[in-house]
Amino acid sequence: MSDLPLDDLLDRLVADYSDKLLAGETPAHPEILGQVPPEARPGLERCLKMIDAGMAQVPGSQALARGARLGRYELLREIGRGGMALVWLARDRELDRPVALKILRPGLALEERHVDRFRREALAIAKLRHPHIVQIFDVGTEAGYHYLAMEYVEGPSLATVLEALRPLSPERRTAEAFARLAGAPSLAPRGASLENVAAGLLALVAEALNAAHEHGLVHRDVKPSNILLRKDGTPVVADFGLAKAEGDPALSMTGDTLGTPYYMSPEQAWLTDVQVDHRTDVYSLGVTLYESLSGRRPFEGETVLEVFEAIKTQMPAGLRSVSPAASKDAAAVVRRAMARDPERRYAGAAELAADLRSLAQGSPTQARQQEGSSLRRAWSLLRALFSGHPFEYRSQRTFLGLPLVHVITGRRWPGQKARAAKGWIAMGDIAYGGLVMGGLGIGAIAFGGIALGLFTWGGISLALLLGCGGIATGLLSFGGLSGGYLAFGGIALGYYAIGGFVRGVYAMGGNADGRYVITEGREDLTEEEFWENVFSFLG
Repeated sequence: MSDLPLDDLLDRLVADYSDKLLAGETPAHPEILGQVPPEARPGLERCLKMIDAGMAQVPGSQALARGARLGRYELLREIGRGGMALVWLARDRELDRPVALKILRPGLALEERHVDRFRREALAIAKLRHPHIVQIFDVGTEAGYHYLAMEYVEGPSLATVLEALRPLSPERRTAEAFARLAGAPSLAPRGASLENVAAGLLALVAEALNAAHEHGLVHRDVKPSNILLRKDGTPVVADFGLAKAEGDPALSMTGDTLGTPYYMSPEQAWLTDVQVDHRTDVYSLGVTLYESLSGRRPFEGETVLEVFEAIKTQMPAGLRSVSPAASKDAAAVVRRAMARDPERRYAGAAELAADLRSLAQGSPTQARQQEGSSLRRAWSLLRALFSGHPFEYRSQRTFLGLPLVHVITGRRWPGQKARAAKGWIAMGDIAYGGLVMGGLGIGAIAFGGIALGLFTWGGISLALLLGCGGIATGLLSFGGLSGGYLAFGGIALGYYAIGGFVRGVYAMGGNADGRYVITEGREDLTEEEFWENVFSFLG
């Protein structure tokens, strides 16, 4: 196997195959297919068959190099690449100006759906005229290559700046550091905080997105790498390749991807043919604000599917819990922009832009004013908690290695395993900690189908002191099957026992046996005498 990334390897193999056919050779498919992992072979074989049938024109392997020409553009150097396209700095020979030439990968050009997405980006941007949306100059095809000629933005992307900030200690993650890494010192006026600078920059992004939304376009892939910074520090929104008109059928995972997982909205993360509207861009910009201020993304995972699941079910750690320097207003803006329910987000990017401008100026935000008191926010959290939808919250703060709160509620999907919650206050299918509630609860105070602890309530309850459950064992126990010093239950075993079937020194029930008994068909003691003895013993 080659050491090249898979995308690059596929491009090279397709180009080499085309070159050999043009040279009169007939390379064997198995030999080529054996150079890629098994999961990539069906797609590669389909491409080779299309080339054999003359259904596709593939560029030669040596075409993309410094000095090569695509139409009126002369390639200077490669400046970026991704799974979809390569980006070259090029010179427009007619207008003598630099352009960013985005070139669809040769292997992808064989499938019409990828070419359609490429054209869609050109059409989407062509509708827009905004100072903070990248301009498109030209679109064309040359020698089998599909390309877009766009405005060349000299500065770095926001992703590059945030990646450089990430390893810095909190006290060094300043507005000055941000501006220096962006190559634009004017971004950080004297006395400005990182929050002021990031919010001011993202306010311009929100205004650009609002302009797209007013034209009926949803970007659907808002993320730091698609926010480019000019030399003066002003942002430009790029890569409208996933943009769709509102109301168009959504693209699913069986077609184009829906966006970068870390920044996807919950409605995108469900990976179904669900329609998304402009509020998905609001959510993604909220994630970008969270990362800009905290130095971390709100949702992570070992795999893409783990990230999807986190977005769908978990509440992100509060902004101020991971970044104490963030203001309460910033935390409120993040909460509103990232609300799981689109109805609870900002109604549009213009509203988000207004609050971001307030943050940039250090003024109160509408998000915080509308959010209300801490009690009201807690009520909103409880509504989400008991909505029946999948929900998970894990507090950032810990004690002795356990989060203070870990809550998992809501329906499980078919086949999903029991979900474990671990925390000083924990609730889940299985719960461990101090005060716990779950199908299986283990803790000092436990509620659950099976509960183990000092004080317990559950279907099966084992307690040192107090147990209440379908099956309860403890010093004082209540349950369908109960065993303890003082036991109440359908079946009760204990020193004091009250139930349908009971055995004890003091026994009262439908079928009771003991020293002092009150039961159907037999009454050795009156009720008064029975309890007089009980109280006498307890006293």
